[in-house]
Amino acid sequence: MAIGSNLTNADAVANFALETKYEDLPEDVLNAARFCLVDWFGVALGAANEDAVKAIKRTVLAWNAKGHAPILLAGESTPSAAALVNGTMAHCLDFDDTHVGSIAHLTGPTWASAFAVGSHLGSSPRDIITAFTIGFEVGGRLGSGGLGVAVNERHIHSTGVFGCIGAAVAASVLYGLDAEKLKIAIGLAATQVAGLTGSFGTTAKPFHAGKAAFNGVLAAEMAREGYHGASNLIETEGGLARALVQDRAVSPQKLDFSDGWEIKRNTFKPYASCLLTHPSIDAGRDLHTRLQSREVKRVTVHVDPLCIQLAGITNPKTPFEGKFSLAFCTALALEGYIPTQREFTSQTLENPRIQSLVSRVDLVPDATIDKTAATVEVAFSNGEKDLCHVPLARGNPGRPMSWEDMKRKFSSLVQPVLAEGNEDIFDRFKAFDHLADLTEIRHKMAGNQIN
Repeated sequence: MAIGSNLTNADAVANFALETKYEDLPEDVLNAARFCLVDWFGVALGAANEDAVKAIKRTVLAWNAKGHAPILLAGESTPSAAALVNGTMAHCLDFDDTHVGSIAHLTGPTWASAFAVGSHLGSSPRDIITAFTIGFEVGGRLGSGGLGVAVNERHIHSTGVFGCIGAAVAASVLYGLDAEKLKIAIGLAATQVAGLTGSFGTTAKPFHAGKAAFNGVLAAEMAREGYHGASNLIETEGGLARALVQDRAVSPQKLDFSDGWEIKRNTFKPYASCLLTHPSIDAGRDLHTRLQSREVKRVTVHVDPLCIQLAGITNPKTPFEGKFSLAFCTALALEGYIPTQREFTSQTLENPRIQSLVSRVDLVPDATIDKTAATVEVAFSNGEKDLCHVPLARGNPGRPMSWEDMKRKFSSLVQPVLAEGNEDIFDRFKAFDHLADLTEIRHKMAGNQIN
């Protein structure tokens, strides 16, 4: 595979995308990809009854666009339309996986793109999972090396950046674009990147993932039809980083696809909140077992400064704001809750005991603490103190969820949504690349009953 250091980033991506075949993917990489897509279907289907999902479905279905890409539980449409809805659904609960290297939810838009385009074209499950893995690798590598962190620190949501480019690459592979058109598709995706972190705590945040998927599919389709654009935007001195990181503190790294697999460095969420809250939740859950009815006077949460910037809502008023509140998530854990989706409700927000504890939480930025770590200290009214340091939150590669963990998560999300008779859907998603074709899955995900 021609991936030498003398290649431009665009050429390296094109070579990697065009030369990587299903047979080239190691089994542990395929297993990681399966984990991603099972998680994606779980969190996306679990969001089916959310008001934001209903609204975006009404919007898109009014277009009356014709195609064979499933809009989850709402019929079929064009690939771009389906990717927009499904990508939004996948991020709507903020329960989807996160690639920590880029601080981005890459599976949300990338699988939305691959599944929509592959379904529309009738591609084989193996081709779809291969295209997804390639797109994930591109987005993950481009956002690593500090670029994803820098983008978020400058108030731009990295999912709308690197997820968009990953989605474009996945769609380009399935559409069979040649190297030159694929590079144009990357450029057309890069010029559309978007998403403001100021939207965190609102349902505009999952729209970033949906729009990234839409933009990626659109970029590939435009390039396929001969539309032109800049092909050098993702270079180390290219226009993408010059626009997003204008002080030049960080630039895209030289892309080299010979150094392992980013998809194996992905993180999955056991809790339905911003990933940056998870170490504090782990610490709070541990401390809960040691409270022994002592009255809590103050709670001090030590975390990386970016955690406070992105999840520092101190007095959440809505369940979605609660997902971006370190104080609320820590309080839930200290009170003995496991913050799954059903804990983020108006009832828990209005619980006087939890509200009182939230008001006693102080957030302390500490740049010496990793983003995947936290220290929570509890001071009691009797003068005693207790402390828990979590060096690595559960769900990270060094402390991974198991397939059994994933099945419990999937079932809790999907069972309330899908009709009876879908007990084996988890197993079919888990074996996605071994399915003979996509016919049954495509119809079922569109909400059609199969005899």
